[in-house]
Amino acid sequence: MIRINLLPREDTPKTRSLALPSVTSFAPLVLVIIAVGGMTVMSIYQTQKIQSLEQMIADEEAESRRLAPEIAKIKRLDQQRQDLNQRLDVITNLDRDRYFRVHLLDELNRALPENLWVVRFENTAGDAYAIEGVTFSNFLVSDFLQNLADSPYYEGVNLEVAERGDIKDVEVVRFKLQAQGVRAPSGAAIGG
Repeated sequence: MIRINLLPREDTPKTRSLALPSVTSFAPLVLVIIAVGGMTVMSIYQTQKIQSLEQMIADEEAESRRLAPEIAKIKRLDQQRQDLNQRLDVITNLDRDRYFRVHLLDELNRALPENLWVVRFENTAGDAYAIEGVTFSNFLVSDFLQNLADSPYYEGVNLEVAERGDIKDVEVVRFKLQAQGVRAPSGAAIGG
């Protein structure tokens, strides 16, 4: 059958053709969608990472609270060990010095000439000692100083004062001297 169109041209139905827009008109929209999608993915990733780190911090804090009594016990034991080591050091030093003072007094006794008496023997600081005594003569004080200086247990023997005095109407010489004790003289055995 033949079709004849009798309608005027203005009234004729227009055929519609669909024309797709060009790619360049969609490019900004695609870029915006990609940017928004990328930011969304990054936001989700960062949120998960933050939650993971917060969970890790919470776990570590819980572990720290759980271990707190044990840490306190370790600190207490460490303090006790330090106190015990200090006590042992004191005991070791006392044991090491046990014979030292005995040897000092023995050498002091050997160095004493007849008619010279020591009235005071005092540890003033470290290995420094102050010695005071009385005798009848300056020559005896000189002999005593020489004997101490020759001893392997004393060094730096210095006379500080030698003065005349009276004890019950008897003239005497009072003297004071300083000497340094030597812990391990060469060739002398400490401890026996």
